[in-house]
Amino acid sequence: MKNKLGILVSILLITALLLSACGGGNQLKPAESLAQGDETTVATTEAKTTQADATTAEPAKVEPAVLRIGINREPDSTSPFIATLSSYEIIDNHVYDDLIEYDDDLNIVGGLAKDWTVSEDGLVWTFNLKEGIKWTDGEDFTADDVVWTYNALVNGEYPQSVQLSGILRAEKVDEYTVNVITDEPKADMEAIRVSILPEHIYKDKSLEDLHTFAEEFPVGTGPFKLVEWEAGQYLKFVANKDYFGGTPQVDELVYVVFANADTQMSALTTGEIDAATSVVNNQIPMLEQNPDIEVVKALGVRFTELGFNCWDDPQSKGNPLILDPKIRVAADYAIDKQKIVKIALNGLGTPGTSMIPPAAGVWHWDPGEEEHKFNPDKAKQILEEAGYTDKDGDGIREDAAGNKLDFRFAVITSYGEAYVKAAGIIQKNLQDVGINTTINTMDGGAQSDLIYEQDFDTDLYLWGWGAELDPSLKLSVMLTEQIGKRSDCFWSNPAYDELYIKQVHQIDKAERVKTVHQMQKLIYDEAPYIILYNRNAIEAYRIDKFEGWTKVPTKIGTTITQVNKSNFLNIKRK
Repeated sequence: MKNKLGILVSILLITALLLSACGGGNQLKPAESLAQGDETTVATTEAKTTQADATTAEPAKVEPAVLRIGINREPDSTSPFIATLSSYEIIDNHVYDDLIEYDDDLNIVGGLAKDWTVSEDGLVWTFNLKEGIKWTDGEDFTADDVVWTYNALVNGEYPQSVQLSGILRAEKVDEYTVNVITDEPKADMEAIRVSILPEHIYKDKSLEDLHTFAEEFPVGTGPFKLVEWEAGQYLKFVANKDYFGGTPQVDELVYVVFANADTQMSALTTGEIDAATSVVNNQIPMLEQNPDIEVVKALGVRFTELGFNCWDDPQSKGNPLILDPKIRVAADYAIDKQKIVKIALNGLGTPGTSMIPPAAGVWHWDPGEEEHKFNPDKAKQILEEAGYTDKDGDGIREDAAGNKLDFRFAVITSYGEAYVKAAGIIQKNLQDVGINTTINTMDGGAQSDLIYEQDFDTDLYLWGWGAELDPSLKLSVMLTEQIGKRSDCFWSNPAYDELYIKQVHQIDKAERVKTVHQMQKLIYDEAPYIILYNRNAIEAYRIDKFEGWTKVPTKIGTTITQVNKSNFLNIKRK
């Protein structure tokens, strides 16, 4: 779905196009044929030829190590200023670096920064940068790049600007030292995940230009360079041999785009691809029987929501009835989430409640006795008391003016079978309480266009997010100022906006946890999202051609979709 920056505890989407570069051995060039002669001449000639070959034969040609990974959705841009889909992480994690990163045990470590300090009043963060780092076009990485990136995000209004909430400006101290100035102490400074961009590429672009400008093949400091992108087919990266974090042991990465989960599984089982970022649940048993394939089942740090068009604007093409939170809360009571997990996920997940998943620890708010448990009678009661009744006996409730609770329901089919199965259960559940829905199936790009490019031309939809280690980024999705950016439901609540700013500045963790819980309760009570389930991350990769697959977090995490770059630095051809 949208860009989540891919940071898990998480965090928490066609046939193969290229021939495998790992197959077949490499052989020396065969010797030239000998001229006919007597046996002595032939023997002597063979001896001389053997000696000549030993000294003049060309070295064996080593084929590049090419790792091919199947994906079911591709990025929406090469620019971190523009991208909103989570699939952008494919580019972000390979091409760019942040000031601060995570190690394999999710400890905070330096990325482009070697260390940092904060002033006693908590208002000035000083970052000492690593020296000797090069951009992939050969230019030096310096403080100018950090200052430009931070100030552009602070002074502009982009999807990722929200991460720098509370930051006034960045200042250059010297070539490798930067001060970041905040208006108040900033609790989530170390959780910021902003890709640092090359000032020498972007400095002549206006803030307005940055809303549309994207390099075709971006210059970064990361371990790989994007060199080809055939939309709907594949993205190709080559290793940055000068990467400051260590040279990748594969020469190329090719992400192959599949429109169909079955086609992707076939490509994985036949070896046309080496890994898949997601696996449909009914494919797991077959894959687990293959001795050359490893299936990873990581803790559920992603959630899938039933989202509602909450855009209270004349431009919205949604049914205005869905703006009533009573209808949305009634829908929450009407939906059997346990059944969705059992049927749509084959049990590989848990029913959802609040926006920060349980895997996030103390940041998760548990509604307890306030939980909207499956209760169709409660749903009917809420609707009745709100004045929505079935006056004409057709099974669909109406408001006092006769407007029916009849909504369009966008459902993505290109993400696998779970959405389709869940949608069928939801449709029946809502029908049972007098809410009619018409399912419109489409791919992820079409749904994104409905919401962001076509004035939100639907009423309900299914989508999902991944969670991060810190709650700020995920909670920022619901801010008023994110409408038309990272928000997909266009909900607005001034009290929520105020609480968001409050938690950003709460250095006392216990107090911040309370505020984060309040924010989740506001969302739960108005239900712009119904969190359907927290899904386990299911990946698969082949172990016959590559080794060094690395899980993050260690032992219990994912290998392909990660919060750091470990797997793609460690993996190598056998």
